[in-house]
Amino acid sequence: MASAQHIRLEPFQSLVMNSKFVFQTLQENVIQTLCMKDVSMMTPRRLHSILSLPHLQSLTLTDIGPVDMDDGETLTRQTSSVEKISVDGKDVISLWNLGLHTSCPQVKILELNYQDEENVSSDIITMACSPFNHLTHIHVKGFVLFELSTTLNDPVSFCDAVKTSCPQLTNLSLTRFKLKNEKAAKIIQLMKTHPPLTNIE
Repeated sequence: MASAQHIRLEPFQSLVMNSKFVFQTLQENVIQTLCMKDVSMMTPRRLHSILSLPHLQSLTLTDIGPVDMDDGETLTRQTSSVEKISVDGKDVISLWNLGLHTSCPQVKILELNYQDEENVSSDIITMACSPFNHLTHIHVKGFVLFELSTTLNDPVSFCDAVKTSCPQLTNLSLTRFKLKNEKAAKIIQLMKTHPPLTNIE
């Protein structure tokens, strides 16, 4: 664990998620940033406990294990203070099925992380972004290692998904991608037609 405002839990298997002591300890601190890696099992109850941290502004969930919907708790809609979420692209469907998106209506910054040879799907972009009415920043992080890299096979459908699902988007960031000049130019050209956008990097 780190400071009283910023906590990183890695790996998360070592933490007993059902422990009232753990979350009472977190609640007693003014936690603003929480980063969790290698979460062995995510359930509605566990996600509810995380999102109930009253001062939480930034939440990072990476390398999420299987999702268990049958823990006896229903995640109800709540107004969380979270304004930034960072998740793996492959976990969007399972985390959104748990209700992460409806529990954080104030999200302004969304980071989607991808591993080697994964393709950035326009369907995932739409699913990830469209629930957040206040979204202004999207950061899509790929992975490059020697010949392995994250791909963006269809820049046209990607840009259409971004423009449709993020009407207030001002910043679009694509990092760790091997994009040919023509494809990068195509993305810039297509995104220029999105009036709120002021920055592409």
